[in-house]
Amino acid sequence: MSELKSPEAKRVPHSDDSHSEGSEDETDWIVTDKEPEPALKADLDAARALFGEGSVRSTQLCPKTYWVRLYVPVKCTALSSTVCTAWSLKLEIPICVDLCLPGTGYDFGVVEPSMLKQIRQEGFDEFGLEKQLMQILTDFCRVCKSCAWESFSSVDNTTMDEDTPEKLCRRFELKKQSLMLQALADKHMGFLCCLGRYLQLRLPTLHEYCAICDSAFSLPPMMMRSVCPRELCTYQFGEFGSKITSAEGMNNHAEVVDLLVCMLLAAATSPRRHLILDPYPNVYLGEQLRVVLHPESKDFGTLETYVHELQSVRKSVGNQLGASWSAKTSSMSAEAAALLKWTVASNRSFLAPLQDNERIEAFRTPFQYLLVSAPPDKEARFQELKKQFGTSFAFHGSSSENWHSILRNGLKNASNTKLMTCGAAHGPGIYLSTASATSLGYTRHEQKVGGDAVALKRQKTGNRFVENQRGLVMMAVCEVIQDPTRLRKPASQIWVAGVEELVCTRFFLVFTEAEHFGMNVCTLKLDKEIRALVEKSRYAG
Repeated sequence: MSELKSPEAKRVPHSDDSHSEGSEDETDWIVTDKEPEPALKADLDAARALFGEGSVRSTQLCPKTYWVRLYVPVKCTALSSTVCTAWSLKLEIPICVDLCLPGTGYDFGVVEPSMLKQIRQEGFDEFGLEKQLMQILTDFCRVCKSCAWESFSSVDNTTMDEDTPEKLCRRFELKKQSLMLQALADKHMGFLCCLGRYLQLRLPTLHEYCAICDSAFSLPPMMMRSVCPRELCTYQFGEFGSKITSAEGMNNHAEVVDLLVCMLLAAATSPRRHLILDPYPNVYLGEQLRVVLHPESKDFGTLETYVHELQSVRKSVGNQLGASWSAKTSSMSAEAAALLKWTVASNRSFLAPLQDNERIEAFRTPFQYLLVSAPPDKEARFQELKKQFGTSFAFHGSSSENWHSILRNGLKNASNTKLMTCGAAHGPGIYLSTASATSLGYTRHEQKVGGDAVALKRQKTGNRFVENQRGLVMMAVCEVIQDPTRLRKPASQIWVAGVEELVCTRFFLVFTEAEHFGMNVCTLKLDKEIRALVEKSRYAG
């Protein structure tokens, strides 16, 4: 809103004069040049001093209300261009917060959550963080008004045990309190300064809390934002997930959707599904929030029915439409369509097809994807370790039934747990290999029964489709910290990462039988080419 220049108060008449006569409702007036009361003026001046001369605009709307627009610079070196693209955020554009503040009696504790009006980035219509940031600042206003911060703890949450979901959730709740206390450390600077500082502090942590209600997660965060299991959040997530948690077009390329469905099919029909289907779908339908599928009452028979329905639609129209079969929701039941939405929205890793000129020819498959799963704080830690020890690249192969979970929970050390399938001959850790043939041995792919291997359908990138759904072979290309004390190399081509922070996924490869037989590529010989593609992807977003 541009500032009005009229020097005097102007009465805005109602269409019904009898309604306005005898009353002076605050919406009856527009007053523009009156000097704010000292408390509000001090707040505005302090915000300008902290965030920049042009960071605050104010317009008096009526004798009781000032419209204030606060421009908060995005100061967040932890967020890479890839993360910002996925979250639909522009680092170079300040975040604009609109508030209606009281013109009289203004003080730190009088600001109501209802005074927050809008959050956006001007000139960037795709800005995707408004819902979560509005909830964050609403909660901040409540804390300020009630003085709840006086009971908050500033404990160092990095020392807390994360073994159980309850402890992890508590850790993130304490982290939120700690960030509020940091923002409120200089309360003498005024409410607007504290509000802007809290917004800046919370930006790198958005993926650690629900993208709708901002409650803490009980699972370790991933790169993509997600929602908590509460009914209303889950319903909104299923209906509008791609608009709530990611930028338009992120993770919902037709080809990526097709892959996610293939992974779900493999997990849902596996004999080990009670162990590996994590997360189990959480699907509600309709405004009455009818439960279709829920992790607290797992019904694998019902799930398999809807998964096979998706598979049937895929098979019937895939040859004509390619991976765009998933857009044929009119051919699905409402339950199957809702499951499809959940499958896409629940993916917490960034997955995007590489274009023809970006792919590495030696991998011998056109199905190559950028795969980023590390949250910003893990990536920042990884870059610190990289400067200290250096990195190399290696493959990680796993059965297609495991990738549904890996994309949502990250690569985990499953050695000596119920999830282990291939033993731990060289001790516990994440197993990797510099030789593709070795990692392919861990994919436990199914052979196609009868006939020749099915060749790839040659559709445009982003809409390609493979028929041999159960024969797909999936591997990740990972960047690995060369820390000699924590990375074991028991054989020339086998590495075992003792801790998860040593490994970050970079690319994802999908093969059919026709492609992977006889393939043996060494990542060490491709180091320069892989590294160049990683750097290009990291900074190009």
